[in-house]
Amino acid sequence: MALFDNDLIALIVLLIAIAGFIGLNKLLTTLMIKTSKITIETKNKVSFVVKVISVAIIVYLAVEGFPIFQTIPEEMRIVLTGAISTATAFLSSEIFVDFLSGILLFIIDPFDIGHVVKIQGKKGVVKSITLTKIIIETFNAILVEIKNSQVIDSKIVNYTVELEDVENFGVFKKRIQAPQDRGKARIDLDLDDNYKGYEEEFKQMFEEFETKKYDAIHSYTFRMGYQYNQFRIRLDLTSRLCEEYIEYFGFRPRFHVVWFGNRIELKFQILTFDMNKLKKYQPKFAHGLYEISMGNLDF
Repeated sequence: MALFDNDLIALIVLLIAIAGFIGLNKLLTTLMIKTSKITIETKNKVSFVVKVISVAIIVYLAVEGFPIFQTIPEEMRIVLTGAISTATAFLSSEIFVDFLSGILLFIIDPFDIGHVVKIQGKKGVVKSITLTKIIIETFNAILVEIKNSQVIDSKIVNYTVELEDVENFGVFKKRIQAPQDRGKARIDLDLDDNYKGYEEEFKQMFEEFETKKYDAIHSYTFRMGYQYNQFRIRLDLTSRLCEEYIEYFGFRPRFHVVWFGNRIELKFQILTFDMNKLKKYQPKFAHGLYEISMGNLDF
């Protein structure tokens, strides 16, 4: 005797059950990740038990819920039960979730191979994109794998700006200009080194873009804390260091004062057409800034 009167009702109930259990597993996983008091071993055991119970209930609904199954010979029902169990286990697994997330990433297309991104706090160059995971190479030459389901749940920052449809200087400048450069709501307008040759640099970038037909430019940003002690001197040294790195990045790194608190915070922007130069020289540049911002200045 089947659980339901007809196959349509059985199918609706089965689909609702599958969606409910997938959502429950996802919610449970998210809650356990955010809970630091539960050990990893306990989290794995709870996740495993919930998945086993979910698969068992779904298989029971599939086998006993459809009236059409009652007309199938016993031997064939055993085979179908095994097949349904395997399929249900796969559907409830992280692999399937990552697979669906990979399809969603393919549709929304937030980044491409070779783009400089920040995902889950990890900054680097996208080296590989598959239907289940992506691989990022950090600026320290470390390969990091991130599941597609984690990518979808994370804030994605893409530092690579596509330029294929740029037709004039105005569009070019607007697209690569940092948010703090737009308008006059800034707290560092008195710093001459921030606006010196600003327009000329953008024109130089645009001329190089038009000449060499680049497809994209990398606009990498990061923040650095500064001491109040001898701040103006540290600022001058920072400006000199930016001048030195023109030969490495192709353009002068720019910086702005963006925050005051227990220390002063500067935001830096590196613009370059060459992703390899960004990977090679940004860590050295950041290290030089750290020595200036937090080190002891001897004269």
